[in-house]
Formats: sequence, C-alpha cells, structure tokens
Amino acid sequence: MSSSKKIEFDSLGFGVCPIDYLCILKSYPRLDEKIEALKSEVQGGGPVPTAMVTLSKLGKKAAFTGRIGNDPEGEFVMNQLQREGINTDYLSFDPQIKTPKAFIWIDKKTGKRTVVLDQPELKRTRLSELRFLDKVKIKYLHLDARDIDINIYLAKWAKKMGAEVILDMGSLRGNFKRLLPLVDYLVVSRRFALGYTKLNDPVKACRKILNQSFKAVVITLGEKGAVAGGARGTVFQVPGYKVNVVDTTGAGDVFHGAFIYGLCEKWELKKIIQFSNACAAFKCTKLGGRAGIPSLEEVENFTKSHQ
Repeated sequence: MSSSKKIEFDSLGFGVCPIDYLCILKSYPRLDEKIEALKSEVQGGGPVPTAMVTLSKLGKKAAFTGRIGNDPEGEFVMNQLQREGINTDYLSFDPQIKTPKAFIWIDKKTGKRTVVLDQPELKRTRLSELRFLDKVKIKYLHLDARDIDINIYLAKWAKKMGAEVILDMGSLRGNFKRLLPLVDYLVVSRRFALGYTKLNDPVKACRKILNQSFKAVVITLGEKGAVAGGARGTVFQVPGYKVNVVDTTGAGDVFHGAFIYGLCEKWELKKIIQFSNACAAFKCTKLGGRAGIPSLEEVENFTKSHQ
C-alpha cells in the first residue's frame, strides 16, 4: 500500500489503558476505618490514552492501540475513547484478561491523589496485533515504556517513516533504558528525573539528561510548572498556573497531550511548555483525568485571564 493511501494521524499512542474509579475524601481513612465519599466517578484513564484524548480535544487526529479485556470495563474504556474522538480500530480485546483498573483516592484539601493500579493479568502485546502498521502514517508516537519490547518495535517503525517519539515516565520501572536511544522528546516526572540522575535538583537533572542527545527534555513539577531544555543545551523553568485544585489525577497526562499539540504546531519549546502548563492546570479544576481537559478555546481564554 502506498503512503498516499495510508490512514494519517497526528499521533498514535500505545500503553496501558485502565478504567479509573475516582473518589474524593474529606480525609484519608485510618486502618480499619469506614468513611463516606464526598463524590465519586468512573472515567477512562491511563497516561497515554488521556494524552491522546487531550490531543483530540485540542483539534488533532489521534489513535490509540493497546490491550483491554473483553469485559464490561473494556467496553466502557473503548466507548469513552470513541466519544472523545479517538480512533479505536487498533485496540486489542483479549478474553483471557481483565481490563486494568485504577483505584484513585483524592484528598479534598489538596486535590492530590493516591493511585493503585490493578493489572495482575497483564500480557505482552503480540506482533500479530500490530499488523495494521503498514496501513498507518503518523507524525508522533507516544509511549509509556510498560511493554518494553513492543515499545522498541513501535519506536523503530515510527523512526523509519520519519515520525518522532515522545516518552512519558512517571517512575523508574523495568528496562526502560533500552528504549531511550529511540526517544526524541523525554517528558518525565520530577520523581523519575531525580531517581534516574541521582540528583536532587530538577534543573541539574535536566542538564544531565540532555547530554543523551534528546531533542528536548521536560521535567514536570506539578503546581510549580516544568523545567525544560532543548538541543542547544539551554535549560529553563516555566512556572505553573494557580487554580482551585479539585483533583490532580491526569494532570501530567494532559500535559503530554498538550505538548504533542505544540509539536504539531511547530511552536518553540518555551511556548509549548507554557501551553502545556495551562492545559494541565485547567484539568485540575475538575474530578478525573478526562473531565477537565480543555478545548483550544477554553485554554486560550484561561491563559488570557491568568496573564
């Protein structure tokens, strides 16, 4: 099939795709204590799927591939992605597994959350599930390094067509270092960056990681914004936005989706970080990783009102 006939997407995402059970608590319960929730919701979750939803809501064309169970939770996850504008033609339904679940408690006072991911039956994606690749053309590939062999396979495929690779890492796990040489944009949490570099300063950590020849390195700092550096070696910090925080769940995931949007628009790095900070802050005003994702008009109005 010629490239002109391929289905084109701004970005394809691959990663874990759980269902989120969210619960706001007045205070965290003590051991063997019973309390009542102030509010609860069920939403689609996962770092990469939520980033793709963000990209779609901002007006770009996104697809997601991954594995879910052939169960009610999997059907819920797929239906939510479809309603949010994501192409799900490449999702794999496995009757031998259960769809991953994330149980999330949110502290009402701070909006910070505790997440427990339940995926005891995780199975590796088979290459036979990726036969669609010869029909697809993308600009950006977004990964989470959880299925490392398939991450590497997809990254090599993307690079062959001239696409760029973005990696999201929230914590040190698995043999992720094998993937790093194929990554163009490393967008990671403070926890990952400090643990990886064994430094206690995000700016110094960013400088150290930049020596590995990434096109850009970004370290997210929550409400403090982000530290970033490009290929020229200049490292800078962009402050975050102050909002009334309801829930921080998915803020980093939304940041990633907004970051890819900025790449699609060919913005300079500092503008991309400012935009991504705004999208992440806007998200924090609502419960869950998906409900607060802004449209392009909403984030533009938000940034104008917070200048």
